[in-house]
Amino acid sequence: MQDTAPPKKSRIDEAIRRRKVNRILWTAGILLAAIVVIWLIVWLVIRGAKNAPGVAYEEIGREHIGLNDPPPKPYNSNPPSSGGHYASPAHSGVYDYEVNDKIFIHNLEHGSVWIAYRPSVSGGAVEDLKNIVKEFGGSKIVMAPRSANDADIAIVAWARVLKFDLGNTNGVLSDQQKNEIRRFYRAFKNHGPEFVPGDMGGVDPKSVQ
Repeated sequence: MQDTAPPKKSRIDEAIRRRKVNRILWTAGILLAAIVVIWLIVWLVIRGAKNAPGVAYEEIGREHIGLNDPPPKPYNSNPPSSGGHYASPAHSGVYDYEVNDKIFIHNLEHGSVWIAYRPSVSGGAVEDLKNIVKEFGGSKIVMAPRSANDADIAIVAWARVLKFDLGNTNGVLSDQQKNEIRRFYRAFKNHGPEFVPGDMGGVDPKSVQ
């Protein structure tokens, strides 16, 4: 009876070929899975940004300039949410006086959130804002009055602004407005272009203004 089994070398070559094919299939499967995961992450980020409170603005630069210098590009939001700024950020905290925008923009660059309110808002509204700051332990938040606001309240992160007027809320924040501020803070804290862990200090604005 004639032996029809393939020669040993042929069997070895076939086994090597199958292993190569399996490696290619495994590699292709892993790459495909990675592409799907990356696509899903991008989709979730885009979807989250669309559903997040506030309005997104184009980033217009991060140059360091003097407090009295004009920005290289005109600011494109009110309050400004990116662009030329002072070389040092302010200490996190609540200020009872107006602080130069260029200082707080540096805080935004480090991932802080800036709460700006018209000096004309009620004391009750200011207390509502202070209480929200306290809820988050004051971490990476700066708050101060700002005459140049075009809305009663503006909450600012890097390239993002949430604004509202108090309207018919008896001079204080509504529960919905408070919740929007909380959502904004949670969504955009630490989302500046420079990640600075925790509150790493800064300048006293009065010492440089």
